Amino acid sequence: MQIGNREKIGSPMKILLVDDVQMERMQLAVRLKQLGHIVEMAASGVEAIERYPEFSPDLVLLDITMPDMNGFEVSAEIRERFPEWIPIIFLSSHDAPQMIADAIDAGGDDYLIKPVDKLVLKAKLSAMQRIAFMRRQLNQKSADLAKANQELEKLASEDGLTKVRNRRDIDQKLQEMISVHGRHSMPLTVILLDVDFFKLFNDNYGHIEGDRCLIEIATALNDLFVRNGEVVGRYGGEEFVVLLGHNDAYQAEIHAQRIKTRLDELELRHEYSHVSKYVTVSQGVASVRPTGHETIEQLYHMADRALYQAKHQGRNRYVVYDPSMELQES
Repeated sequence: MQIGNREKIGSPMKILLVDDVQMERMQLAVRLKQLGHIVEMAASGVEAIERYPEFSPDLVLLDITMPDMNGFEVSAEIRERFPEWIPIIFLSSHDAPQMIADAIDAGGDDYLIKPVDKLVLKAKLSAMQRIAFMRRQLNQKSADLAKANQELEKLASEDGLTKVRNRRDIDQKLQEMISVHGRHSMPLTVILLDVDFFKLFNDNYGHIEGDRCLIEIATALNDLFVRNGEVVGRYGGEEFVVLLGHNDAYQAEIHAQRIKTRLDELELRHEYSHVSKYVTVSQGVASVRPTGHETIEQLYHMADRALYQAKHQGRNRYVVYDPSMELQES
């Protein structure tokens, strides 16, 4: 295991070599390649900055004295434009302590005096390889952590059985939609669906088939509502909810009919239903133009009242909410 780690730590680096003197640039590039590294050369600071993002180096070897942009200016530009830290080693024929201090202050991480000694170069690069290895490891761990967090966030918002949004997430989404639609005076629709005679389905076909039925319905709803502002969730048990942004009552009825038609096409067998030989749903539709101050409970209540009427009228249908329903006996 340790040998494998050493091999990874000593793996080749991508080195951006920046020097305006061609002979010195070529000689140093040959040494770097002999040590097994991948070298990209730039003859000026401007050229280095242009090549930097595409090459994505592990290390920058940067001459200080150049005509268009000196090394300090190039270093500052790299640190400002490319936030991920990459080590920079300055190259210079000057060995004055103040020059070395200025190089470190300018964003450099080390300093090599030209002409570069072979042993010193090899030692410096070995140290940089360890840093490059640790940086890659850290980046990988960060990527793994971000992926894990995404998975956790998905699990927290997803219904475990049907894979549509769970009740907590759909409630949160509805609250956000009430606020946004209220602020812009736009219509909003909530459709509450209930599988007709689902208890009889479970009692006769078993809970495994019952779960499969719910998954089929959820998948069908997800396939129907894929546009921005269309949200599908499991309300609870055999109930589902569809949120439709920018939809008034007229448009909502069209979508409710789409749901009915799609479930008819599925032909999920239900010989124990009292309304059809296939699985059907009753739908309560509530369309409002919110002020932004409504609660999710108020909208759910409206959709639920309409759903009750759909069941009362014989099931396998949709009913649009009307305020007069509040006067009717429940």
